[in-house]
Amino acid sequence: MTGGAPSDDDLVRMSRSGDKTAFPELYRRHKQKIMNFAFRMTGDRETSADVVQETFEYLFRKIPDYRFEAKLATLLFRAARSICLNAIEKRRRMPSPMDDGSEPVYMGDPACEAERSDLAASAFGALGRLPDLYREAVALRIIEGLGCAEIASILGCPEGTVKSRVHNGLELLRKALTRREPAGDSTA
Repeated sequence: MTGGAPSDDDLVRMSRSGDKTAFPELYRRHKQKIMNFAFRMTGDRETSADVVQETFEYLFRKIPDYRFEAKLATLLFRAARSICLNAIEKRRRMPSPMDDGSEPVYMGDPACEAERSDLAASAFGALGRLPDLYREAVALRIIEGLGCAEIASILGCPEGTVKSRVHNGLELLRKALTRREPAGDSTA
């Protein structure tokens, strides 16, 4: 560890050696990014909180075997993605008591929504209606700011596929925002 704050790798090593402050610091550093990603994927705050919990439980179990081959954030996003996809699939299989055929409506925090512009709210809604493969790529690239190589590692696909998904997802969003169409209904 060099001067300043310890790196994620340093914190993993410290945690392995029994330092009780290291893991909480990893959690503090990465919790909000994982929460934001999970919310973009699931559209549900409670599910997102569960995803964060499960992701860090997974990390805690993996620390003894962690190999330092990729950035810790890559491992966290990969785990969170898998947990999100499982939660989405589980939700799809469960009949909804409000299943009347209407589109789901995002009901966010009123204080936060009041501060957002109409365009931002429309963009968020359109992102939530994108097909999963586009939504996760766009969320990781544009919202989380990850590079295509890191996203490819998280999603388990080639970089070219990531670039294509981001491009196509953004194109669907653009069309949805200019025509006010549901994002996933485009034939493009």
